[in-house]
Amino acid sequence: MAVKKTYHHGDLRNKLLETALEIISDHGLEKVSMRGLGQRIGVSRTAPYRHFADKSALLCAIAEQGHQKLTSVLNDANQQLSDDPLTRLTNTGIGYVEFAVANPVHYRIMFGNEILENKRTPELVKAAENSFNELLYAVKACQEEKLIKPINPYIIANTLWSLVHGIAMLLIDGQIQAANAFKGMPAMLQNGIEAGKVDVRKIFEYMSDILLTGLMADS
Repeated sequence: MAVKKTYHHGDLRNKLLETALEIISDHGLEKVSMRGLGQRIGVSRTAPYRHFADKSALLCAIAEQGHQKLTSVLNDANQQLSDDPLTRLTNTGIGYVEFAVANPVHYRIMFGNEILENKRTPELVKAAENSFNELLYAVKACQEEKLIKPINPYIIANTLWSLVHGIAMLLIDGQIQAANAFKGMPAMLQNGIEAGKVDVRKIFEYMSDILLTGLMADS
């Protein structure tokens, strides 16, 4: 009689997150179910509920994990070139976009509407605050050196977040085209790179320069 393989329960929580991400990547969010996860991993159908009350809690945990990874990326950017706050701010923005492009499934869940506001766990809220605070820290560092205007740093950080989030989603959705494309971001921003790829640094630096210097013509 064949013996059914069982999964080591000590690492079941992480395995559930990993497997859920695989299913979402391959088949879409709607194909994820708690019982289905248990069956796919090789545990009882009720075992996943010992770690997550329902699918919403599972998605919150995935989003929390994503924010933790993003915070680590942004913190690394903030620790580089400590004598140049503007460069750190630029590196923070570039790191944000690169993380999103490299982890599109995670990123969509982190900022998607699948997790309703009233269902977000305290852990997810805290993790999201931590990732935003890295951007806020970079802004305040520039203000301390009088490199950018001394207006409410939260407003500036939210403006920059809107920029990096917009760039990230456009790249993830393929709306900013690769080199030599006829639509999307002009190919002139991507000269000298391999066809089919995008230069995140060049795109971000171009856009952030417009944001930081302003659009108004000299009077």
